[in-house]
Amino acid sequence: MADHRPGTGPATALAIRDPVPWRDMVEIVQTAEQTGYKALFLPESTGREAFSTLAALARHTEVLRLGTGVVTIVARPLPTTVMAAATVDQISGGRLVLGLGTGPTGPGALSRLRTFVDLARGALAGEPIEMPDGTRFTLSIDPPSTPIPIWLAALNPKAMRLAGEIADGVLLNWCSPERVAFARERVHEGAEAAGRDPAAVTVGVYVRACVGQEPEPTLAALRAAAGQYASHPAYRRQFEAMGLGDESRRAAEAFAAADIDRVPEELVRAVCVLGDTPQAIAALKAYREAGADLPVVYPVPLRDPRSSILGTLFALAPHPAVEPWDATGRGPSLNPFGSSPPTTTG
Repeated sequence: MADHRPGTGPATALAIRDPVPWRDMVEIVQTAEQTGYKALFLPESTGREAFSTLAALARHTEVLRLGTGVVTIVARPLPTTVMAAATVDQISGGRLVLGLGTGPTGPGALSRLRTFVDLARGALAGEPIEMPDGTRFTLSIDPPSTPIPIWLAALNPKAMRLAGEIADGVLLNWCSPERVAFARERVHEGAEAAGRDPAAVTVGVYVRACVGQEPEPTLAALRAAAGQYASHPAYRRQFEAMGLGDESRRAAEAFAAADIDRVPEELVRAVCVLGDTPQAIAALKAYREAGADLPVVYPVPLRDPRSSILGTLFALAPHPAVEPWDATGRGPSLNPFGSSPPTTTG
């Protein structure tokens, strides 16, 4: 939700991943903190490992919330995820947001995610838990003094409702503003079905952005990114649900043929932020007006990753000041992340 304290802009987060060199990554993250971004979300795929990277970045930041955005439940055993999360939260002074995803979709994926979240919450609270295979696990370091917020990635209505039922936040990806509005409704349905206040669930959305750069390389970079994701069946289905089925099919074909220029510009402009600073600010505002509590600016790098990422970061920065933490040491007293576990898992 937006931060309405005087002198601050709306809550905005940043996402960053490879191929940024480590020194540049530290500079970018520190700059994000200094210019008012509320959080950093770190996607994990085949590059840097998320938890160790966030632990290192915690030593270079003071107030920025640090989120996995997301780690999949198939990448690590549950005890490993819980230990890593508790460790990073401790190192960072209570700044972790644990973003989780199913990984490969298919029958039973959401059921496994529900079970994972339920067990992870218990383990992070210091409770002994019994794994599905019958083994028992108890976290042996002090549990966080305040529950670590758990966010879920969601591409389809069932996942969106599940986030509303059991999570503190949802992370959407490759959405138009209209899709954000649709997703918010599904999240609220899930929350209401579980007897929760829908306002307790933060709606976050990754927004690919490249602002203030040369038009041709900007469009080429965004076309390549959109084509890559359109090649994945789960994202194709989401694009189809957004009325972009033909565009996503053509994008996937162009990506497979290594002919990025054939990725439809209509697809890029529907789900990305580009242009000059006023245009980009207006586009980001459309996401907020559609129901995004926390747009997560995801700069798409050009030939010079550092320069292009910083350019986008500055163009969409909320404010040059960062507020002090509240007395609990858990971050700004009015923050968009939530910290209380749901009252039920549905």
